[in-house]
Parts: sequence; structure tokens; C-alpha cells
Amino acid sequence: MIGFRLPRALLFAALVIPTQSLDGWRIEKFSRIPSNEISATINGLLVRVKRSASPLVYPLNSVIKVNGFKVSGEFRGLPRFSDISMQGEKGADDYALRVGLIIPGEKRLSGVKQFFASQWVRHLYSQVPKGTGLDHIHFFNITQNPSQVGKTREHPAFDLMREDFFALAEKKGPFTYEFTLKQPLEAVAAWISIDGDDTKSEYDVLISNLELVTDKVSP
Repeated sequence: MIGFRLPRALLFAALVIPTQSLDGWRIEKFSRIPSNEISATINGLLVRVKRSASPLVYPLNSVIKVNGFKVSGEFRGLPRFSDISMQGEKGADDYALRVGLIIPGEKRLSGVKQFFASQWVRHLYSQVPKGTGLDHIHFFNITQNPSQVGKTREHPAFDLMREDFFALAEKKGPFTYEFTLKQPLEAVAAWISIDGDDTKSEYDVLISNLELVTDKVSP
């Protein structure tokens, strides 16, 4: 019998990102915006929003191909809107949860742009491997606005942000969301955003579990 070797099977693996410790996380600060209060508990990362917003960034050890993610926790409140149809517009751009991936690319921060860039933007560019640049931050948003579900956009205020609105949050309480990308994305860091600065909202969110679904090739 003539032997042959089957192609290596492509499997999925879960990269579990720590949520009971802040080890490895970078707590960034937006310019002129109060920061969230963030603490690590035995139940997960507790984010306290007090008319505030700030990114939580978890750098990965290398460029990783991401096929999807799973996130669990509890909304102990939600942003408050006078008109929910305006969520995402100027003055109402708050979301109870954005799960993001930092995608490397060709855009560089140099010269005058680097001089005037905010500290968090400089830190953002520092996440990509040396000798490369940044393409964008790809966010997957849980929205309270039903008309946004299933839509995508480039953020109107920041051209490095792209957003998919993939799930609806109608009330506070425990949550688990799983999302599979149509096409894998190569990422160098994960990003969590929870906002209340535009709407002057105050609420807490617990992130108890965060996993990235990645490629794993069997021997």
C-alpha cells in the first residue's frame, strides 16, 4: 500500500486572559476624561464607571490569529440615555462593553503626529511589533440600541477605530457573549472599553471571563 499523509488538521484553542488579577493588563487614560475605577476580585475584573471612561489593554506575547471570543460577566447597571436611538452619536457614545482587538498594519506615528499625540495613542502604537505599524482597533460592541445590531461603522471621531455591533443589552444582570469572526484577524493585544463619560452615567461591570479563540495546528 502506498502511504500518504493527510494535511494537518486545523483546530481551535482558547487563549484565556486573566480576569482575577491585573497582572499583564495596562490601564490607560484618555485625555481630559475621568478614568474608571478598576480592581481585580476573586469574581473577576470590576470596572466602576463614574461619569468616566478608560481603556483596559492586554498585550499578547506575539501576533495571534483570532477567530472569535467569549466574554462573561455581569452588568450591574447600564449607561442611561434620554433617547436610546442616539446611542453612538456625539454626546451619547457610551457602551457598557466594547471588546477590542489591536490590529497591526502600515500606519505609523512619527514626526509632528507623534509630538501632538495623546499618551494613550502613543501607548497604542507601542503595542505593535518593532518595525511595523498599526492598522486599526477592531471593536465588538454590546449596544442598547436595537437598530445598531448587525451593523458596522468606522468611528466618526477616531479613524483608527472600527466597530461591529453584535449583541443587544436590554437590562442589567449576568451575561455571556460568544462571537465568531467571518474572517480571522491578526491581533497584538486585547482591549476592553466601558464608558459613561458622554451620558454622565454611573454603573459597574464585572468581567469574569475573557477568552480569545485562536488557531491551533495539530502535529
